[in-house]
Amino acid sequence: MKKRVLQVGCDPKHDSTRLLLGGADIPTVLDYMRETPQEAQKLEDLVFEGYGGTACVEAGGPKPGIGCAGRGILSSFEVLKRVGLRASSFDVVLYDVLGDVVCGGFAVPLRKEYADAVFLVTSGEYMALYAANNILRGIRNFEDSVPRVAGIIFNRRGLFEEEERVFAFARATGLPVLASIPRDEVFSQAEKVGKTLAEAFPSSAPAGIFRELALYVKNMEKDRSLLHPANPLGDIELEALVLGRRERPCIKPFGTGSVSRKRSCAEPVSLSQENRPFAEIHMEIPETSFEKICPGIPEAQSAEISSRTPTEVSTSSQEKQLSRPLLCGCAFSGAVTATFQVNDAATVLHGPRSCTYITADALTRSFLLGDGRNISDKEKQVPGLLPTDMKEEDIIFGGLEKLENRIEEALLAGWQTVFVVSTCPGGIIGDNIREAASRAKVRFPGARVIPIPVEGVITGDFSAGMLEGSKRVADLIDPSVRPEKGLVNIIGERNFSPQEEKNFCIVEKLLQRLGYRVNCRFLKETDTLSLRSFKKAELNLLACTDPDTQAIQEYLSKRFRLEFFELPFPVGFRESSIWVKALAARLLPGKDVSSLLQEQEKVYKAGIGKYAPHLSGKRVLLVSYTEDISWVLDTIRDLGMEILKVGFSVSTFRKERPDLLSNEGFPVERNYTDEMRAKDVRDLRPDLVLSSYVPSVPEGGVHYDTIPISPQVGFLSGLELAKRWSTLLRLPVVEGWKYDGGDES
Repeated sequence: MKKRVLQVGCDPKHDSTRLLLGGADIPTVLDYMRETPQEAQKLEDLVFEGYGGTACVEAGGPKPGIGCAGRGILSSFEVLKRVGLRASSFDVVLYDVLGDVVCGGFAVPLRKEYADAVFLVTSGEYMALYAANNILRGIRNFEDSVPRVAGIIFNRRGLFEEEERVFAFARATGLPVLASIPRDEVFSQAEKVGKTLAEAFPSSAPAGIFRELALYVKNMEKDRSLLHPANPLGDIELEALVLGRRERPCIKPFGTGSVSRKRSCAEPVSLSQENRPFAEIHMEIPETSFEKICPGIPEAQSAEISSRTPTEVSTSSQEKQLSRPLLCGCAFSGAVTATFQVNDAATVLHGPRSCTYITADALTRSFLLGDGRNISDKEKQVPGLLPTDMKEEDIIFGGLEKLENRIEEALLAGWQTVFVVSTCPGGIIGDNIREAASRAKVRFPGARVIPIPVEGVITGDFSAGMLEGSKRVADLIDPSVRPEKGLVNIIGERNFSPQEEKNFCIVEKLLQRLGYRVNCRFLKETDTLSLRSFKKAELNLLACTDPDTQAIQEYLSKRFRLEFFELPFPVGFRESSIWVKALAARLLPGKDVSSLLQEQEKVYKAGIGKYAPHLSGKRVLLVSYTEDISWVLDTIRDLGMEILKVGFSVSTFRKERPDLLSNEGFPVERNYTDEMRAKDVRDLRPDLVLSSYVPSVPEGGVHYDTIPISPQVGFLSGLELAKRWSTLLRLPVVEGWKYDGGDES
């Protein structure tokens, strides 16, 4: 018909235009994109003239089994647009699309910004009609009210009752059968000479069918009423229509024996938790369930909330069954945070640069906010984080080669231990980091290459990744080492807390007074030698008892049969006294620690005496996310201040502990809101409001201060607050410069 036609092959097999080009293959867009710099890419290198003046393009795809072909289709279209290929230059553009719309990438040509009309090519087999029905589902997913389905092209296979099935499907979906292509030897003869049917045998009957189809396309341009909406069938409806099967068979879970009750055939079947036959199979990354931080608190502080009541040694089994959390952060970031703490190990981060940057930036900033111990070595400001910097072509064609090269670079640079952590893209395209690690160990005997396939958010959140990273770091522990007197391990320090190094030094000094030293910090500023000697410790101390630390404790305890001290790092004078006494009783039965306690009491009382004159009698309103505030209440009382009320805000992580404040002489209110706080400020007129966060618009006439989420541990925690309050309450509530010359009344 002398139309200007562009045909774009959108199948990774890149065979759509072969017969238009005399049987020749042409460079695919994806191969060209990979081999040619963007600034050198030209339209004439990608578009070739075929039979009848047809412009031919092949999108292409990665090698079978690697990469993401769907992403390749998206990238191909972007390249064609960038080099200047415009649909407006042609009368008709044909997109030859993969029959199975398996993902959004393959579905791109079906979208309205590309295709004005969609033809479904199908035979009469059930799975062919199933694929056609899936295409209708894909169209409906992004279709507006404008109909775009032209109809069905029936590609006959010569099966029994095939025609009846196809026409029944057409009637059910409201589509016409526009052409019926016979199974004819003439197609094979044309293919043998490398030509299309229209060129090789223009007078054949099938060639006439294609001319009629071409005429239909021409008429469709003028008459949009020839198009139809997408109305896919349900799976059961499709089975009934094509296979004649009205009822679904009854099934039962494998290996569970007889079903406990008669189940309807239409009822969905699932494996029950109690009868699951594979419960003993170890899952690589178990589903974890940790309560996380509520909105308004940075993710870096999400591990900051701990149970701090020394008298509560054990938690009931009911409390341990935590509810499914909101996802916070990604598992990739959590795993890297764990492996990053092993100073003499490298971590290869298999993913885009952005993922590496976000995680590395968070780790570096947390160290800069600390006391600087972690950045004394200039070469190790971000120690051993080695990114593969996956780019678009790696996602399309697979990034294993780049990953293996990066692992090899790390081993050649002298790293003896290399962790490999994957992000979302690597997991989605199926890059097998275990395979890469295994090949590296063959080339470098004696090296430790440890894969951690957490795959970004696919696995879960930061906590899930941190746990899995900790497990793989624990692989370095030598289980044959025997405990030695005078050594302890510390478990569960908060990696993003700027207070943590100071807290470690405080605990380290207390341990030294008892004649003990720290063997290994799991996981904080450790090395492979300390990890191998991990079991030398006589006892393991918990920095906190948040859900993340409890999960790590449970894993280590079960795997290595470790002993743990039941109390976390203490906060405040009272908790610290209990902690020291209990630890001494555990490690050094009969040892007198009274001199240590008297010494700390003397310092504490001197501090209270210094700040009490400025604070005694001041009235305090407390608003907290957590109910673990005994140390704050102790400090307030010791200073002679008055507690007006304690309100506990709604929080996703707060554990109610009714016994904690039941005997106090002030009102306690739970589910405390900002509106309630504002009313209490107006009615009670406190001198100081202590809150987990300062409201964005504080009520006037009141001083605000925050309750630290990550407080200083030890005997003198409360003095840090007293010093702050003493200064704050001697200042005007609203400083003079804020009046800007106005009336101060």
